[in-house]
Amino acid sequence: MNAISKNFRGKRDIAFYVVALLITTHVSLFYGFPDEVKIGAGLLLIILFLFIGSAQSLLLAISLALFTLVLNIGIHATGLEQSLYYRPHEILKFHLPDFGGVYKPNTQFSMHQPFGDIQATENIGIMEPHEITYQTDGIGFRNPSDYHGQQLVLVGDSFIAGVTDTQSCIVTEWLRREHQLDTYNLGHPGDMEEYVTRIKAFRKRYGDNFHALLFVFEGNDFNSPYTGKGEPRHGLFKRYTKAFRHTSVWRYTHSLYLRSIKSRSNEVGAKVKVIGGQPVGFYKQDLAAVGNYTPLMENHLHFVAALQEIKPVVTQIFFIPTKYRVYGQWISPAPLPNEQWNYLAAAAKQVGIPIYDLTPALQAEAARLLPQKQYVFWRDDTHWNCNGMRVAANEVVHVLNLR
Repeated sequence: MNAISKNFRGKRDIAFYVVALLITTHVSLFYGFPDEVKIGAGLLLIILFLFIGSAQSLLLAISLALFTLVLNIGIHATGLEQSLYYRPHEILKFHLPDFGGVYKPNTQFSMHQPFGDIQATENIGIMEPHEITYQTDGIGFRNPSDYHGQQLVLVGDSFIAGVTDTQSCIVTEWLRREHQLDTYNLGHPGDMEEYVTRIKAFRKRYGDNFHALLFVFEGNDFNSPYTGKGEPRHGLFKRYTKAFRHTSVWRYTHSLYLRSIKSRSNEVGAKVKVIGGQPVGFYKQDLAAVGNYTPLMENHLHFVAALQEIKPVVTQIFFIPTKYRVYGQWISPAPLPNEQWNYLAAAAKQVGIPIYDLTPALQAEAARLLPQKQYVFWRDDTHWNCNGMRVAANEVVHVLNLR
């Protein structure tokens, strides 16, 4: 009888330990810390489990799970999660297997944005607060309604998505309101790989009866090569674990971790220059982009291959300059190198797609507005403001000969 009792207790202990480990493993998925931190914490927890026994281990695991669930509810209910974010972009980030990064579909969301991305990351002491509203369609792009056969589809990153601008200021809204040109916004932060993925997904869903205008940003679109692999297809386990990233606890703890990393960084901060009588901030990565004298190579970036894939529907390419290039004439008399434009123009010519540089139009409007102390970019941000988006919309109309 004692042998049976010991055997039962042994199996029960093993079961308790297994359940405790399963529970704590799931609890760890709620927290947005690096895997190495979670693995280290898990090893310490296993040692603690062996020390306190199976029953207490199970009780501790259940307690941690309940604490995490209560914490998740509390962070969401109190608005603590949203207090970490200075713009809707991070709050509404979503993912679709075919399109990749999008915003939360069928959503209208408004908030007060206290400052831009340069101030958020570099603390330059410049803040231009403004109200900002996002409205998304059924896929998760910033459109007032679902796609209904518009002939023109604008594809690009945060400039076309308008991450720091309210809905009425984004390029597609300028086109709709001021030029009676109904276009579809297929913009979301990304790179050439994601642009191709997005266009392919759009073609698969709606066919080829549209023309895509592709906008390529000088600042970071040339940082990553095109691989042709598209959106990675994750297995069931990977998709399961990624689902926890939408929880309030994960978002909150991940944001705290990123802020702690940033506070320990010794990188040189952004540059601030007085232009038109007011301080204007410039992102350090953009400074590196405009200061590049090394020609970009096709055997590294593979943009020709990317453009060949989407050529059937892409009819125009637009080059978006960095803020520093637009305001360079007020900062340094020396001409800036322009290797990103040179490479993209050559790639577009090889593929046979017309390409247009938005730099002259933005520079001209920047000069016109300076006496009024107005700008085409936010002074505390890397992105266009409403003025800059208006210029881009006007150039699209001009290029398409619709004036």
